[in-house]
Amino acid sequence: MLEFALQQTSDGGYIVAGYTGEYIWVLKLSSDGDIEWQRTYGGRDSDVANSIQQTSDGGYIVAGYTASFGAGHYDIWVLKLSSDGDIEWQRTYGGRDSDRSYSIQQTSDGGYIVAGYTDSFGARNIWVLKLSSDGDIEWQRIYGGRDSDKSYSIQQTSDGGYIVAGDTDSFGRGGNNIWVLKLSSDGDIEWQRTYGDGSFDIAYSIKQTSDGGYIVAGRTSSFGAGHYDIWVL
Repeated sequence: MLEFALQQTSDGGYIVAGYTGEYIWVLKLSSDGDIEWQRTYGGRDSDVANSIQQTSDGGYIVAGYTASFGAGHYDIWVLKLSSDGDIEWQRTYGGRDSDRSYSIQQTSDGGYIVAGYTDSFGARNIWVLKLSSDGDIEWQRIYGGRDSDKSYSIQQTSDGGYIVAGDTDSFGRGGNNIWVLKLSSDGDIEWQRTYGDGSFDIAYSIKQTSDGGYIVAGRTSSFGAGHYDIWVL
């Protein structure tokens, strides 16, 4: 198994999501790491989970991508699970080409916010989808330029908007730059910033801090001592 997401659950245990090389694999662990239950989800082709979160009803929301289902090569795949791992609903989102999600969070209204990228609707641009509690699309936005732009992390902010982090080849100082976007509750860009120095810089996680700012973690080849260094901003 390749593990991509881990969260502590309300009972003090943990929920883990990743993939086996073919299927999505979700494991519920006790506080001591013992397996309480595990489930696989998928079809005949490659299916990957990149993000999981416990939901307000005690179940789980999973996001990743699938080649087994949907309209294209890869489509975003979101699964709502019960507390025991049974599928309550699932949805695919995408077009003919590759569309992937890397981050999902339950929002204050009981819906979900999803971030990733799309090759179907643009030149590999960031794709953010706001979903209802049942997985219906309430709105979606695409952000980017002529080159490759991807998102790996999204979080709802205290003002009801969203903060997004990833990387961009379209903007910045050349090469690959970290790209952070602050969105309104409707997905409009309130501000955006790029960080980097012309080499390869990417953000994998962003969180709002208690002072209203943000903390970003990723990697850089523009700065530091080695080929790639951890970069925290």
